[in-house]
Amino acid sequence: MERGEEIKLKIAGLVYNQTVVGTYGLVLAEETGNRRFSVMIGEPEAQSIAMKLNNKKSPRPLTHDLIQNILKTFDAALDKVLIYNLVNDIFYSELYIKTNDKIFVIDARTSDAVALAVRTNSSIFITSEILNIVGTEIDTTTEQEKIIEDDIDAENLSPEEFDLLSLDDLEELLAMAVKEEKYELAVNIRDAIKRKNEKMKK
Repeated sequence: MERGEEIKLKIAGLVYNQTVVGTYGLVLAEETGNRRFSVMIGEPEAQSIAMKLNNKKSPRPLTHDLIQNILKTFDAALDKVLIYNLVNDIFYSELYIKTNDKIFVIDARTSDAVALAVRTNSSIFITSEILNIVGTEIDTTTEQEKIIEDDIDAENLSPEEFDLLSLDDLEELLAMAVKEEKYELAVNIRDAIKRKNEKMKK
């Protein structure tokens, strides 16, 4: 597939996938538009991404921390991540590693590429051709409600899985729990919101 314009992305959230055990939906959004799409990733990669987004540190380096340390040791840096292809619903990504004024392009799983990008504050891009295929225009006023209704089985989430959700997701879930008079669930969600707020203050 011929590559065209590269469109910058941002992470919109991580959503627990109740249809496939042990997986999460990594929701990516174009930085200057309303299109969104989701990449299915495994639990280890989701936790790795969530830990960095929540400014948590593992007692020992995770795989993506290790890769980052190796890059630093050899005076190399991740210049960008590019999602460049889609085959059988699988996204293909590349790492653009810069060292000594040279760029090396390395194939990588999208989940690993994003986990490394968030650690190095590197930009994430997707080709316009792929975004045109997978991108969905989202009304931002209803986006959180739709994601929660479709993908999150809140009553079966563990505290760790609550911690993977964004603050917006948690607040929407709390409003729904109170509305439906599910007060035990509401207490669990309030605890998760409290934990997230405490992490943000650190």
